[in-house]
Amino acid sequence: MLNRTLHARILTAALAVVVPTALAGGVGTPPMGPVSTAQVTNNSDVLFMEVATMSNLAEIATSRLALQKSSNAAVRAYAQMMITHHTRAQAELNQLAASKGVTLTDKPGADQRLQGNKLSALSGSAFDAEYKKVQIQGHQMILNLIQTYRSIGKDPATLAYAAKTQPVVQMHLTQAQALPVQ
Repeated sequence: MLNRTLHARILTAALAVVVPTALAGGVGTPPMGPVSTAQVTNNSDVLFMEVATMSNLAEIATSRLALQKSSNAAVRAYAQMMITHHTRAQAELNQLAASKGVTLTDKPGADQRLQGNKLSALSGSAFDAEYKKVQIQGHQMILNLIQTYRSIGKDPATLAYAAKTQPVVQMHLTQAQALPVQ
């Protein structure tokens, strides 16, 4: 009996150390910051908010690069609009998440950060062409996500955010497709 009690205490202590670090990024990796709620749930409403956040943050980051690297007036105007619209959309999403007790990520997804790294290495017309491609892919992905979420979501406020955002995302996609490539 004593042996079982000792094993149970050891297991409990080990889980107390391993589980939080595993959820935050893997065994043996200390948490780098707050863990987003999406990392510990399968709730569709929370997952939608998390992916929408990563998309907004990626749009802002890549568009800031466009303001630095592009000399094309149309690309620069589009990039400024992306920063303005996605900053506003993210502020609204942050408020929504906070009202639900949801902690959102503070950075784009890994694939989006890799795209940003690729863009950072480009300049001139090569940058503009890749930026256009990233904008089209990103907006198509989030448009598909919104459509899927609206068919399975449960939270009325999050569904309202998705419904309000969908036509803006569609407009951004259409505008990205029309960006000039030299």
